[in-house]
Amino acid sequence: MSQFVNFSSLPPEQEAAFVVYEQHQAEAEKSSFTIGVIAAAAFLVVALGIYLGVEPDRRDIAKDMNMSNLTKSRAEAPAEKPAAPAEAPAEKPAAEAAPQ
Repeated sequence: MSQFVNFSSLPPEQEAAFVVYEQHQAEAEKSSFTIGVIAAAAFLVVALGIYLGVEPDRRDIAKDMNMSNLTKSRAEAPAEKPAAPAEAPAEKPAAEAAPQ
């Protein structure tokens, strides 16, 4: 017996009309799985070929960089502003200064 028999609650005569679609779906599932496995294997082979076959660029692109342009040295740092002198206490008003 076929695996596509009695897959719904319809009467057997009506259900037989849908067996063709179930068979087509099962065949499409098998072929799509096969195509997916083949594509994954091909991608793996190409990726491994690129990873193992292509030598990385080993040039030192930083050898000509002038690092003094990028960082401030202490000699070039702006001088700190001197602290503001402490304010002298204000003179007492004349009325408070001379007792009467």
